[in-house]
Amino acid sequence: MTDLPRSASVVIVGAGVVGAAIAFHLTQQGVHDVLVLERDHAGAGSTGKNAGGIRLQFSSEINVRLSLLSVPEIERFADITGVDPQFHQVGYLFLVTTDRDAVAFERSFQLWKRLEVPARRLNPDETHALLPQLNVSDVRFASFCERDGYADPSSLLRGYLTCARAAGARVVEGARVDGIEVANGSVRRVRVGGKAVVCEYVVDAAGAWAGEVAAAAGVAIPITPHRRTIFVTEAFDGLPERFPMVIDFATGFYFHRESGGVLMGMPPAQEVDGFREDVDWDVLPLVVERAMYRVPVLERARIKTGWAGLYEDTPDAHPIVGFVGQPSGFVAACGFSGHGVMHAPAIGRLIAELITGAPPSIDLAALALDRFRRGATVREHNVI
Repeated sequence: MTDLPRSASVVIVGAGVVGAAIAFHLTQQGVHDVLVLERDHAGAGSTGKNAGGIRLQFSSEINVRLSLLSVPEIERFADITGVDPQFHQVGYLFLVTTDRDAVAFERSFQLWKRLEVPARRLNPDETHALLPQLNVSDVRFASFCERDGYADPSSLLRGYLTCARAAGARVVEGARVDGIEVANGSVRRVRVGGKAVVCEYVVDAAGAWAGEVAAAAGVAIPITPHRRTIFVTEAFDGLPERFPMVIDFATGFYFHRESGGVLMGMPPAQEVDGFREDVDWDVLPLVVERAMYRVPVLERARIKTGWAGLYEDTPDAHPIVGFVGQPSGFVAACGFSGHGVMHAPAIGRLIAELITGAPPSIDLAALALDRFRRGATVREHNVI
């Protein structure tokens, strides 16, 4: 672990893409005395084990607005940071097969029209035309947005951290937070390995471990880690080089192009709470069964590798963002329920605005921690 500074204006706990984006945007707003602490190495958490999806197609207005703020930054990322994010805007194609999902997506089309999200409702023939290898026999309709796609999370992380460091931010790896000292109702110090860093603000961007970090400051944050496994096939013929990110919504099965093969995954049959990150091989037969039904040509493919990471789920599948009330100076930026990479640009800007007192780009009231106490949660239907 690199020697810790004695003080920093802002300490960010977590050097995943969310923490990196916050550091970057703080330096852009003129706050250069920023320290990012990472318990392992940068990107070791969910950022480095992510499918990289980027989409506008959410069912809640606040999530759509986060995407509308994030996507333009990802589109211009190479110009902003000098790092190509490998953003493939091939679109997200949601396949709708059930009554329940049909009703929900019809509501979403109205929301998207109002917010000027360029999503289109496709009939089965139009859906099949986008990817002729798809089995659409049970598809009622599909939702497609051409601005959606997938990027490389590691490139996003590298771009943000490189620029943040160049602007004066410090990143210390192998620095696990042991405690957060509070005095007179405000955060005062962050303890790491017997040392203490005096600070004005602590930003909890610790992903699946955010609840543990918050508890060190006496804050209860409802985050539950859930394992997700991704599989990648070897290269094979039978699919076009470029096609949309496809989501068989009723089952959660998804796939997109990856290194000549296909990256794919789906939720487990039963969620198990905890921090396990070993590959869940029990889910592979379910993935293979669904893959061969939805895209029969995938029977030619062989699994090359697999890895697992953690979702940081909240009760309403929305993040917790903003000051938590008490202690003063403690800021939450966590609980993204699988959407941290795609919403990192927006969160970086919003947290920087909060800390500097700049006018907010988005009203964050819907994401406040106290919504759970007030019973003001908002459900997100489009969770994969």
